[in-house]
Amino acid sequence: MGTYVAASAPGQDTYGATIFDYALSGGKFAALTDDTVFVELIKSVLYHSMGLSKKSFHHFTRLDDLFELLHEDRDAKFIICLERRAAEADMSQVMERIMRLCPGAGLIVLTQEVDQYTTALLVEQGAHNIITKPISVASFSEKLAFTIAPQGKLSKLIEKGKKLLEAGGWGEALLVAEDILQQKPDSAVGFMIKGDAYLGLDMTSRAEEMYQRAVKSAELYLAPLKRLAALYEQAGDAAKQLECLRRLNEISPLNTQRILHIGELEIARGNTAVAEEMFRNVMQLAQREAAEFLSNLSSRIADICANRDPDMAIHYSKKALDLRGDNITAADIATVTILGISLRKQGKWREAIAEYLRVLAVVPGSATLLYNMAMAYSEGAETNKALKAVEKALKLDPALPSSGKNVAFNIGTIFQKAGRNGTDFFKKAYELDPNDKMLWSALKRSQALHDNT
Repeated sequence: MGTYVAASAPGQDTYGATIFDYALSGGKFAALTDDTVFVELIKSVLYHSMGLSKKSFHHFTRLDDLFELLHEDRDAKFIICLERRAAEADMSQVMERIMRLCPGAGLIVLTQEVDQYTTALLVEQGAHNIITKPISVASFSEKLAFTIAPQGKLSKLIEKGKKLLEAGGWGEALLVAEDILQQKPDSAVGFMIKGDAYLGLDMTSRAEEMYQRAVKSAELYLAPLKRLAALYEQAGDAAKQLECLRRLNEISPLNTQRILHIGELEIARGNTAVAEEMFRNVMQLAQREAAEFLSNLSSRIADICANRDPDMAIHYSKKALDLRGDNITAADIATVTILGISLRKQGKWREAIAEYLRVLAVVPGSATLLYNMAMAYSEGAETNKALKAVEKALKLDPALPSSGKNVAFNIGTIFQKAGRNGTDFFKKAYELDPNDKMLWSALKRSQALHDNT
């Protein structure tokens, strides 16, 4: 491992140093994802920007392999990037097991699309950070650094207070909380640390007061409401407990266990109609989660079959999309890409286009889907439609030809078939692989053709 050389961009020096110091102290990185582009981004940050050893990063596509690593290397520190779809299981269970195997792990959940309720649920389940893909190298470095360690004086004080609480240093934690509140008088985290410290000292009424102040200071902060709900449960005050649980459900309405608990408390109070509504909600959520799990599993099977059995890949990728129903999002682009390519391998380019359009209706800004649709049109000799689709893709993502030599070559070919100049694209393809003689020949032919016109 070499010496870290600071980046020139503002803020990047600190982030890079944080990542480098973490690795230097024995910290490691792991990712569970089948997204090769994201894996290359991680490698670019760790190997090229940081100069870290290749032993510092482990990549997995199977959850069991990740668990095996954590089981074998129990004493190691890990920052783990978890793809929601690749986990193939309930994320709360996955994160809970990871934290049991590696209590000091930092968990970053990867997703392509996320709303405020899903974000709240993921944080509740144990995520320390969330990455919405695609992400730039600079943004990824920042997320990584913040997951490793707090950045800034106030954040470091908060981290110190949390560590004192973990060690049972209640009195010292109170002093640190005072320092936090001097810097930021309305700090919800400051009130939380004071509340936890008072709770450790068995000063329940003072703890309750601090948690209530934390709630007033940050209405969307889940932790103080959870503490209050637990306090009221211990005190046997079902009415106040229920009030806290309802407020939690308003902020984070996807937690099935909490909805079930609310229903249980309501029926115990004789509110049968309200309880029935809660139970109906929890069943709908469970059905949606089950459909999402089966959809993700079908997508993985389709991915496995893509290069070996197109019929099976078509069957499972269609099943994955059908299970999504009206909930198709940008996260399904990979699945429809596999489906489209598998259909095109069988000459079913029209069916492929129909599937691309199905997802484009929901995610109209996908350059990847438009490129694949252009390829399908080209294979069906619909030259003008192919050109229009690829031009839309290039407008959305001008860097698309740089994503791979085959992509650049195919774009050049579509332009050439439509009577347009594809030389720039053939040139880009050749730059990406100067040893490919076919790309060199295509470039020379295109240059000769357009030099003579």
